[in-house]
Amino acid sequence: MQNLFQKKWLAVCILILLLFFQLIYSFLFPSVGFNDNWQPVSTYLPKFQEESIDNLLLGKIYPLISSGYRLNSDISHYLELARSFSSESFKINVFLERPLYPFLIFLSSLPVQLFTFPSYGIIFGLAILVNFILINLAVLLFFHLLQKLFSLKVAWLSSILLIFSPFVHSHLNQPVPEMLMAFAVILSVYLLYNYIKKPSILKLIIFSLVIGVLMLGKMFFATSFFILLLAIYFKRYKEGIIFLVIHLIPFLSWYLWITRVWGISYYSHQIQQYNMGTWIFSIITWPWQEIYRVLINVFPDFVAALIYSFLLIPIIFSIIGFSKIPLKSKNIIYFGSIFSVFILGFLIGFYYLRHVFLLFPIIYPTCILGIERTANFLGKYKSWYSPLFYAVIIALIILLSNVNIYRVFDYNG
Repeated sequence: MQNLFQKKWLAVCILILLLFFQLIYSFLFPSVGFNDNWQPVSTYLPKFQEESIDNLLLGKIYPLISSGYRLNSDISHYLELARSFSSESFKINVFLERPLYPFLIFLSSLPVQLFTFPSYGIIFGLAILVNFILINLAVLLFFHLLQKLFSLKVAWLSSILLIFSPFVHSHLNQPVPEMLMAFAVILSVYLLYNYIKKPSILKLIIFSLVIGVLMLGKMFFATSFFILLLAIYFKRYKEGIIFLVIHLIPFLSWYLWITRVWGISYYSHQIQQYNMGTWIFSIITWPWQEIYRVLINVFPDFVAALIYSFLLIPIIFSIIGFSKIPLKSKNIIYFGSIFSVFILGFLIGFYYLRHVFLLFPIIYPTCILGIERTANFLGKYKSWYSPLFYAVIIALIILLSNVNIYRVFDYNG
């Protein structure tokens, strides 16, 4: 059985099938919110019915979608950008600094554009397809990396937990860039691992540029913080400086394109409206009690976000499994990655659960190690305790992760 599950073709087939099941399940039993940030499909029906082909597709698909399915309010911005990806669409859009996700959808629509301008409904379908492809690539790369670093068991069970995580269940069926972010994080980890194994200047340049391009999906600077932290820890300052400079080139290129070629004034919706990342510069002018209030809440807020993003159980077993990480530099890898997300949230001024969940490359494998450690301890009393414990804990994590978690709290927060 173990030899069978080592077959690459079998792993690919099973993981893709599980993801396809998750995709269907997420439409039939969606995890969606109920506040103003979520809108029923009926709100978008006029746009989804602009073309005759939309009506044809909608008539076949809409009856299969759960009546409780709702759409995140951000989708209209991404879909409008993806339809044309032109200067006109960016001039009136709030996601000027996030071009990568709509660009990927736009690329997928090019075959359609040979015949007609893609409708809103077609772009929506292509966005879901792009999500599905991205999460497939993320899971397969995650599995491959964990098999190299840990074991076949850890690779299988961690990948299954990712597939049936609250993050994937909540966002796979939404045209938002969260699947791109999951792919970006695991690809960055893989490229870093590949570079560390056999460093070279060419690898460093390619590695840095790829991460810079992925940052155009969302400015998830925790990845940059983590790499720079490793450079400082291992005293590889020159490589850290090269990475810092080169990984900013894609952003600077995009900035010059929109400002010089398209003539658009660059702005960040998150910074201008919510002061994300800029509030830190004005903190010295605050009353001392306000500074004290912020600082005293930083750590509890992060711990709460960590618990909520993974729904507690994986965090408990990750702590138990930490000591079993089969890596020499496990302290800096484990705590360094957590610290990087912690710092990002502190600078933003809020710990978004979807950002904190991007710690999954370290949380899920250590969770499995923790379950294994506990199961082995129980197996000393009776042999059947061990497999039963495995089954119960894994099933419980999957069950809790695939209910509509928004009925308990705002998972998008």
